[in-house]
Amino acid sequence: MARQDPGFPGGIEEAEPRLDRAQIAQAALDLLDEHGFDAFSMRKLAVALDIKSPSLYWHVRSKDELFDLLIDVVLGKCRLPADDERPWSERLAGIGLELRQVLLAHPAATRLLPGRVPFGPNGLRLADHIIGILRQAGFDNRLAGYGYLLLLFYVTGFAGQEIAFGKGPDNPTRLAQITRFLRELPADRYPHVTAVADELTGAPGLTRRFELGLAGILNELDRERRA
Repeated sequence: MARQDPGFPGGIEEAEPRLDRAQIAQAALDLLDEHGFDAFSMRKLAVALDIKSPSLYWHVRSKDELFDLLIDVVLGKCRLPADDERPWSERLAGIGLELRQVLLAHPAATRLLPGRVPFGPNGLRLADHIIGILRQAGFDNRLAGYGYLLLLFYVTGFAGQEIAFGKGPDNPTRLAQITRFLRELPADRYPHVTAVADELTGAPGLTRRFELGLAGILNELDRERRA
């Protein structure tokens, strides 16, 4: 019996190439990177591919399906070293930092992640790699599954908020606007926010904050494993 397609990009089996779904997804990613999410349309994608708009729907059934494919292309850019003798926590921290950089490099595409299950071929490769590291390190199946979800949710959520705070092409202008806004808040109404305004957006930068949160997750996973 054929495996039922759960609706994720490409399912689990490899599909025969038609126009080339990978080419379509990469072209869509290029448009998003260059022009942003709000300017994207299927018509513009068809123009970029030099085809008629209706022809796109022979290869992707909807914009949502295209976005699922596109997210999988982005996740495929996350490097996963095969031969790595470092401790499990260092390996996962490295993957977290790598995935964060990949998402920050494609801010418009990262906006598409919330609400999507990233189980295309590249997303499954990432999941299997992370879970494998945890199982090989002695985590039971429950904690290995928890660890994958916590890492994925934390990295994608943090990167999405970084982009909202100005990480990406518009970083200097956007971050300066937020900093100025926080500094100008009335201190009598928001005494605690104004007290830490510079800490929220200033040095040492968001990478250090990201590493602090990631270390907390990994340390708690290790505590659970030893309990």
